[in-house]
This record gives sequence, structure tokens and C-alpha cells, in this order.
Amino acid sequence: MTRSVLVVVPVYGDLESLLRCVDGLVEHLDTTHHRVLLVNDCGPDADTIERALLDRTAGMEAFRYERNAQNLGFVGTCNLAVTELDTGGDAVLLLNSDAVPTAGFLEAMLEVLDEDHTGVVTARSDNATIASIPYRLTTPGAARTEERTRAVWSEIAPLLPVSQVMPVAMGFCFLTRRELITEHGLFDDAFAPGYGEENDYCLRIAAHGWSSRIANRALVLHAGGKSFSGNRNALRAAHQRELERRYPFLPDAVAAYQRHGMTATERFADALVPAGTVRRVAVDLRHVEETAGLVGALDAAFGDGYRLEARLPSGVPAPAGWALTSGAPNADDLVTVTVLVDPTPAAVVLANRRSLHIVVVRSPEPWTPWSSAAHRAGSDAVAPLVDAHADVVVPRGELVDAGPAIAAAVTAPLADRAAAVERRWAALLPLDVTAAEAADAGAADEVVRLRRELHELRTSRSFRTGQAIAKVAGRLPGRR
Repeated sequence: MTRSVLVVVPVYGDLESLLRCVDGLVEHLDTTHHRVLLVNDCGPDADTIERALLDRTAGMEAFRYERNAQNLGFVGTCNLAVTELDTGGDAVLLLNSDAVPTAGFLEAMLEVLDEDHTGVVTARSDNATIASIPYRLTTPGAARTEERTRAVWSEIAPLLPVSQVMPVAMGFCFLTRRELITEHGLFDDAFAPGYGEENDYCLRIAAHGWSSRIANRALVLHAGGKSFSGNRNALRAAHQRELERRYPFLPDAVAAYQRHGMTATERFADALVPAGTVRRVAVDLRHVEETAGLVGALDAAFGDGYRLEARLPSGVPAPAGWALTSGAPNADDLVTVTVLVDPTPAAVVLANRRSLHIVVVRSPEPWTPWSSAAHRAGSDAVAPLVDAHADVVVPRGELVDAGPAIAAAVTAPLADRAAAVERRWAALLPLDVTAAEAADAGAADEVVRLRRELHELRTSRSFRTGQAIAKVAGRLPGRR
């Protein structure tokens, strides 16, 4: 089915980004089937923007320009545009004026919109929270530039499913069915002038069986925050509170998507398509006895082309060029390789989340005594599963041999590396989900414990006595 689409672009300031958006539509939109409605919301330099838009779209019948009588904000402008200014089109695409479409974006999004029970579709981007690609980064603090996103997306997109379900869609590029707007309305004025309105829409229609999806073959770049004035942070916070009041499950739903809703290929996209030649290797040897030999073998195996980041026992020196770390690793700080020595299940879960490649080093002991911490942690029970999906498994005395094996793994064809990490992700994800559930249960238990202690404190005789003294002291002469 070929749907006709009404593309609505609310306009508020930032002429430079706006013209990039319009130029992208001119270049990549099939105007024999689709129309564009540009609505000037009387922001900064409204007259200058009006002249520039009229000049840029002169003679283009598919482009229509309107100007609000007064500033309505993003929510008001979108509602006015689709319910009064233009009620046509089989589908409506709400596009931020600081978004830049790329070739084939709308065709890819429409293909997903035609999937059963799909109510909203968004695109991949360089700046769209959970729709960003690459999402997790291998270089802490690195910028996710347009150029980097284009490079990674062009390599990764063919390996991803055509679409996948998300908790909510991203508002910068928001395609929905016209019949859903007719039946359920568009944006709730409670979220005016903007922020959170698209999440509310997605969750309202979800209650009627409509899902939100991401079109992995569509790329729309997004500057972000260029067309909004006022205190963004305060507005976001207030509207997030309203969203969570209406949909208490939303934070957990987004966290679940980040944990196990994404594919391994998109999670490790930044490592699968590396930006440089130096690869990060993480290793934790604090629990390992007789580490000197291991340190030397690691240095020999990963001396060139790798950056070793190690947690070492106190007093064990690190070779030149190593980076010593002390804080708990961030599971979302991606590395190329993690070296696990006789790993516990917890270490395996962390490595599965952080690492594109895993090296397992096994000690020579033929059995694990019941008295050992490793056995109590279940390390021996999960060892066959871990070893089956690690890139390299070597005896402790042969660790140096892991270097050539990993060198071959990191230079294998992209499709092979992506397939391997997907198989590992699927096999080890049950461990990950169980660990998350245990952590959530532990956190809940801690909250209950703290609430109980607070209640006991408030009802204690000493607390009541302190309150009484404070009240009396406040009435003493000289007190304010």
C-alpha cells in the first residue's frame, strides 16, 4: 500500500537548521505522493524566516506555508496543523525543523508503518536517545557526530531487523496513521508547549493495541534543542513527572528495552565499526592468585594495537602503557575485549554487556572444591555455557596464544562478527535478566528496610523527645 503522507514541520527560530531540513525534504521526498506543511510559530526572527522559506520553496506545489496568528508552542502548532490546517493524508509525519532527512527515509518508515498493529514509527539518528546509532560508545565522552553516525549506520543497518518494537517513539521524526489521530486525537495540551507529548500519544494508543516501532533502514539526522526556548530542563522534568504519574511502568519499560530489547548488533555498533585502530581490553585480576605470570602473558598477547585497562591486586605493578582502574566498571562503557580468568557468573554478565569479544582463561585445577568461593558462586556450573560462546578459551599457561586468535576475530567480516555476538547475547541473556531481577529485588528490599527503620525512628521515644525540645527551644528569647 502506498500511503500519502502529510509532513508537518513546526518552525521556531534557527533558520540555518530549518533550511537544512527543507533542503533534505526537497531532495529526498517524493512530492508526487506526499506534501509538506511548514507552520511558522512566530518565534525569533519570524519575518526573516518567512521570507527565506517562501524563497526556498517558491514554485513547489507540494510545499505549503502557514503562519500562526500567535505563538502556540510545539504541541499547539502540531495539533492545529493536522486537525485544522490540513486534514488530508493517509499518514502524518511530524518532523522537527532541526532534523535532516536522508535518502529513502520515508519509504523505509512507511514500510514499517504498514506492519500489523504499528501505530507510530521513528527513524534512526545521531541524536535521538534510545534511537541513536551508535548508542553505546567505546570511547567515554566521545561525540556522536553526523559523520560517525552515517558511517556506522550504513554498515550496521543491513544487519539489523527491518524494525523492532520500542516502548515509545522519538518525537523528532514521528510518523503515525491519520485514522489514529482521528480516533484518539494527537497531543495532549497538558504537555504544552512541548516535551513528553509524543510519549503520551504512544502510550495512549498502546492501550488500544498499537505499537511504536523504529525503522532501522531510515536515517534522519537531528541537531536537537535548536528550536525551543525557555527552561528546557525544568519543563522536561515536570512533564516527565506527569508521564510517570499517568504511566508508572514507563521508566521500567525503557530500562528493560535498554537492557534486553535492543539487538546485540546495535548495542555493539561502535565496536563493530571501530573509529580507530586502538582497541580497549579490560581485565580484572584482583581475585587471581600468582598474578605476575598472567600480567606478563597479557602484556605479550595484547601489547600492540590494544589499550589494556586493568584492576590489579594491591602491590602488583602494571607494565608500561597499562591503565589501572579502581572504580566499578560501567556495563555501558563498551570495550573491544574482556579477559576473564575463572569467571564468576557476575563477571560473565558484566563482560557480556561490555565486550564485543570475550577471552576465558581457565586454571588447570581439574575440579572445584565445595569450599571454594567460585563453586558457591556457581562458576563451575555456568562454565560450559560461557566457554561455548567465548571467542577464545585458553588454559592459564597458554594465555599468550589468545593474542593471535583475538586478532583474527576482530578483523573477521562484519556480518560474521555481528552474528557471533548475537549468538552469545541470546545464550547469555537469561543470566543477565536474572541478575537484573535479583538486583531490582534487592533494591526493593533495601527500600522496605529503610522505610521500616525510618518508621521505627519516628515512633521512638528519643525522636519524640527531640521534637519536643526543638519546639520549646524555638520559643526561647533571642531565638528566631
